[in-house]
Amino acid sequence: MKLNLASGQMYLDGYINIDDLSMYHGNMNVDQQADVFTLEWENNTVEEIILSHFAMYIGFKEMEILLRRWNGWLKNNGRIIIETGNVKSIAQHILDNTDPNEINGSNGVMQLFGWETTAGHKWAWCPETLGQLMIDTGFKKVEVGDGHFHNNPKRDFLIVGTK
Repeated sequence: MKLNLASGQMYLDGYINIDDLSMYHGNMNVDQQADVFTLEWENNTVEEIILSHFAMYIGFKEMEILLRRWNGWLKNNGRIIIETGNVKSIAQHILDNTDPNEINGSNGVMQLFGWETTAGHKWAWCPETLGQLMIDTGFKKVEVGDGHFHNNPKRDFLIVGTK
């Protein structure tokens, strides 16, 4: 079994796509409508969890709680795949630009605080901070690569934790 949590408008075949329909004016296709923050699942039953561009909506302390919960759902050698903006890349983009549109745009300030049409972002992550938190919450192996779900590898990173 594979879960795509906070799936938004990214419906993935072969996954149970779960979201609460609170964003995008509910314009999304899901298999199960649920709040990812309170969702419960049977432990040791999930092969893979994908969380694409939702980590920024989770505060630091809450992420620790959720990572422990999600780790429990995973089977032995199961994986969680998280893609999010890299706060270091975002900060560098802001510093490197003088064009206000670039500074404020989706690779800059908008990535830190969120869009006006979505809930505000609560945290900004980088591989070092999220990777350490994953280790601290019981993932035995953590690998980092470039993000690909939003086709922006310069801004985003993908991190995979294995139980």
